[in-house]
Amino acid sequence: MRLKPTELLILFAIGAAGALIGDAGAVSAQTTRYLDHSVPFIWESPIWFPALVGLGTVSVGMLRIRLGPTRPGFDLRLGIGAWSAVVAIYSITSLAGDDGTASVALVVTLGMITACFLADVPGLICGLAAAVVGPIAEIVIVELDLSEYTAHNDSLFGVGLWLPGLYFAFGVAVARITELMVDQE
Repeated sequence: MRLKPTELLILFAIGAAGALIGDAGAVSAQTTRYLDHSVPFIWESPIWFPALVGLGTVSVGMLRIRLGPTRPGFDLRLGIGAWSAVVAIYSITSLAGDDGTASVALVVTLGMITACFLADVPGLICGLAAAVVGPIAEIVIVELDLSEYTAHNDSLFGVGLWLPGLYFAFGVAVARITELMVDQE
């Protein structure tokens, strides 16, 4: 089974849209600050940010397909709920505002609740992969001086300690959305 170009484009758009919404909250709450203004911005984000998240979304979708057969059935509510859960968790990172135990616990437990309702074994693998790769990518972005996490949100090598929990939920949600999009053959 392969993702069609239209499905890849939809996954990209879903990821980019979620990134723009979540990042707007992070920037306005001063959780994240962009240091490089040499590229155009969309809303509060440099153009490369939604592009990277869109490509990450496509990558997780492709990983999900490679992990084996998808679950049958289409329920648009599951797709909307999966996307909404991740955007909500992303928003919470702006409201929680620090790397204290409560904010990390909140993001991680919400990611786990999302997984309980959406994930199968391949979805969990996608979530775990995203929980590792996503924060590493953001650490690299910080090291390149393109952005920074503000003082109370930088205890994981310069990024938020809650970031793996957010990316875990992202990977699980993208895996489920991908399953809902592919043709059952």
